[in-house]
Amino acid sequence: MIGDRRITARLLALALTFVALHSSAYSQGTPASLDPNVPEERLLKAKIESVVLYQGRAAVTRVATTTLTAGLWKLRFDDLPASIQPDTLEAKSGAGRILSVDFIQRAVSDAASTPDAAVLDAEIRKINQEIATTVDLLTGSQNELKVVESVGVRAASDATKDGGTAKLDLVSLDGQLTWMTAQRARISEVARTTTERAEFLRKDLVAAQSRRNALGSRANSSQSAEVLVAMTTDGEVPVRLSYLVTDARWEPVYSIRATPDRDSIGIEFDALVIQNSGEDWKGVRLSLSTARPSRAASPPTVTPWFVDIRPTFDRVTVSENAPVALSVNALKADQPERLELKDASGMLSKRKSAAEKLSEDAVVGGSGPSVTYTIALPFDAPSDDQVRRRARIASFDAPTKFVFQTQPIASDGVFLRGTLTNASPFQLLPGRASVFVGADYVGATPFLGAAPTQEFAVFFGADPAVTARRELVKKEDRQSGLFGGGLDSVSDYRVIISNGTGRPIDVELFDRRPVSRTDKIEVNLSNNSAPLSKNSDYVASQLPQGILRWDLAIPPTPSGDDGRVISWTIVVSRSKDIETTPLPPQ
Repeated sequence: MIGDRRITARLLALALTFVALHSSAYSQGTPASLDPNVPEERLLKAKIESVVLYQGRAAVTRVATTTLTAGLWKLRFDDLPASIQPDTLEAKSGAGRILSVDFIQRAVSDAASTPDAAVLDAEIRKINQEIATTVDLLTGSQNELKVVESVGVRAASDATKDGGTAKLDLVSLDGQLTWMTAQRARISEVARTTTERAEFLRKDLVAAQSRRNALGSRANSSQSAEVLVAMTTDGEVPVRLSYLVTDARWEPVYSIRATPDRDSIGIEFDALVIQNSGEDWKGVRLSLSTARPSRAASPPTVTPWFVDIRPTFDRVTVSENAPVALSVNALKADQPERLELKDASGMLSKRKSAAEKLSEDAVVGGSGPSVTYTIALPFDAPSDDQVRRRARIASFDAPTKFVFQTQPIASDGVFLRGTLTNASPFQLLPGRASVFVGADYVGATPFLGAAPTQEFAVFFGADPAVTARRELVKKEDRQSGLFGGGLDSVSDYRVIISNGTGRPIDVELFDRRPVSRTDKIEVNLSNNSAPLSKNSDYVASQLPQGILRWDLAIPPTPSGDDGRVISWTIVVSRSKDIETTPLPPQ
């Protein structure tokens, strides 16, 4: 009887304990159920999904997926970069309603305690240790070299002392010299490689210290965003946070490649990405925009301009102390579709399909004054302004018309010029271009840009197989006029163009004649062996300036001494009593 009572009491105590613990856990775990006006808080682990890069700015979108129940939720995004522009914060969710987005900045007591700073400090310590090791190795090599040199001095001394006697051991001496030569070569190689290693380490140290200094200046505060969401149902919700950051930019660069036989021209349109925003971009969907979000969207107002009679004063006194007078739409771009290679039998075809998809040209979007290029391949860009990453926008062939251009009065080279047509749907922006013929690098050239279907010129350097030689055949002064009161300065010129390419070529030949700025001096072109160009742009702009241009078809020539000869005469006529400004000697 007593035992039954004890068992009953124990069971009752256990039941009361379970009820108390369950009530306590429920009250601690679901405070929002007690007060629906107090939001539950949750820290989201978000990744950077996409970046739209402008000139000097970048629009970044972070995404996180979380499971929420009905009610109010305060979702926090931590570790926002110091370069963020808080006014541009915007959030979107796949369910519920966004009530507010708040920016929160908190002071950090010790910048060196941040994880990024600790990693950089460890890297700097490691580099310094490696530099110290290389210095010790160089010092050891120098000491070892001194030992070898001392052995060489002693061997030479012994050989001199024993020279011409039976004590001189030529075989031993030769062995010593061979050993010393090998040791010197080995020590020199070690010193060379160690010196190169030390130089690389010093460069790495400068870069790491630069990143650490930049981090130290930014790590005095931490930035967060809090998104207040009202949920009416339960479920899994994707939440995207978008904002603008500074210290990020891109610039267009081009590689223009001609085949060795110049049958085709290929253009590689790349973007050079530089960013120091404070956050690394890993595997992001990158879009490059020509818009400038930092500029005003509307033009400034024109103010009135008034004119009146200026008042007059006897005296004017001036006191020495007188005073002297963007929201960004949330990005909707999804991550590139990733192919899961689970089927071993279809792995090869899926890998090929993925490679083809990720190597596609950028997708051109936008309208009006701006254009956006969306890159197919996921893109990585660390936050380091010393690192420049290339992103391929497009590559395509450009229809080209070739012509040679020469101005032997200024240069002895005959340069190949290609007139290319932008046959792509891309607006080619102004930038710089590297020019190649086959595997040979010709040089760099500014590129002014081209719209779709627009033509533009590119020079591919001088062709040694084509030459142009200019000669002053004769120059003399002679009297003119009925009674010899005039004076003519007569100059006969010729240019010999040789074509050693083995095929007919087109050549634009440029030269000049004097241009008179007074009616008392007359300049005439005579004895011209070929007509001047009839190109409308040339006739309108260059011919009045005295520039001479011939458009010539040059057949192949058997040797450099032969070629097409273009000749002409320049006559400068004036009165004898008029002294002209100096004429060119040639």
